[in-house]
Amino acid sequence: MNVYAKIVLLLVCGIAATCHAEEEQSVRAKWQMPARCDPFAQPRIQDLKEELRRTGYRLVISIHPSNPDESKGETLSRDLYIINADGTGLERFTNTPHEDERAPRTSPNGEFFTYNQGKYFVDVRTHETKRIDGDYVWTPDSNNTIRCGPEGIVYTDIHTGHRSVPIPVKQNVWLADMTSDGGWFIFEIRDYLGRQYTIDFMSSKGGEIQKMPNYPGDFGECHPAFSPDGKWMCWNAGGGIAIRKFDPSLPGGTDGKIISPPNNADVMGQDPCGRWSHCGRYIAYVKIPSSGSWRVHSPICILRVADGKTITISPPGWVGHHWDYDWIPPTFESKP
Repeated sequence: MNVYAKIVLLLVCGIAATCHAEEEQSVRAKWQMPARCDPFAQPRIQDLKEELRRTGYRLVISIHPSNPDESKGETLSRDLYIINADGTGLERFTNTPHEDERAPRTSPNGEFFTYNQGKYFVDVRTHETKRIDGDYVWTPDSNNTIRCGPEGIVYTDIHTGHRSVPIPVKQNVWLADMTSDGGWFIFEIRDYLGRQYTIDFMSSKGGEIQKMPNYPGDFGECHPAFSPDGKWMCWNAGGGIAIRKFDPSLPGGTDGKIISPPNNADVMGQDPCGRWSHCGRYIAYVKIPSSGSWRVHSPICILRVADGKTITISPPGWVGHHWDYDWIPPTFESKP
C-alpha cells in the first residue's frame, strides 16, 4: 500500500470513528432542567437494548437472590444494586443481611438518590451515604423531600434536616410524586368517593383533593407517577401500565384519553408500577403475574413508550417489587 492510500485509509477510518462517536453522543441521555419530555419521540435505534446501552442510563434497584419460603417463616432482606439500563454490569451497592434496603428515589437533578422511603441519602458521584430521615418524594430543586402526614404537608431540607411548618390538608395521604413545577402532588386513595381505588391529585399548597377518572372497568388502580415535565402520568390500571396527559386546569386533571402499550396485560402483568426516565422515552416497571401471585419472580423491565417494546433487566431468579427501582442519569447537565 502506497503512502497516499494509507493516508486515505486513515482519513476514512477517522471520519467513521468520528461519525460513530457523534451517533453515540446523540443517543446519550442528558439531564436537562427544566425537564423536557417527549414520550412518543421516534425510536433512534430499533434494538431497544442497544438504544438503552447508548443512552448511558443506569438504574438503582432493590432485589434479593431468591424467593423465601413464607410457609416456613423464611425471609430474605433486599439489598441495593446498580445496573446498566441494558441489563449489564450489575454491581452490589449495599450489603446489609439484617436490614431491608428498598424504595430508591433519584433526585430531579440526578445527583442524589434516597432509599428506605427517604431515610438514607446517597451522592451518586461519590457513593457517600448518610442518614437524613427524609421522605420519598423530592422537590424539583432537589433540596427537599416531602411527606403528607396527620399534621399536613412537610418539607425536609436534605442538607440541614430542617422541617417546614406543616401545610394543613383535608385528608392524610401518602404522596407518590410531584410535578416539575412544584405545583401538584399525585397519589392514590383507597375507598374514596364511592370507588375502591382512585388516583387523585392536590395542589402543593393544600386544599381540595381532586379525583382523576377511573380506568374503564373495575380494576385495582395504584402507583401513579409523573413524567419529568409533569405533562404526562402513568399508573397501574389493574391490567398493565396506562398513560395519559395531566392538566390540572381540566376537570379530573386530564383530557380523558388513555394510552396503553400493545399486549399490555401480557407484557406488563399486574401492578407494574412505572418509573419514568428523565427524558420520558422509557418507563421502568416490574412484571407481577396477572394471576396475582406475589411468591414468584417479578422481573424489573423497561418499556419504550413510543413503540411498546420491552426488555427485562433484572437477573433471572432475582426478585423486584413495586417501586423498588429508579433511574440514574449519565450526566448532570443543569440548565436555568
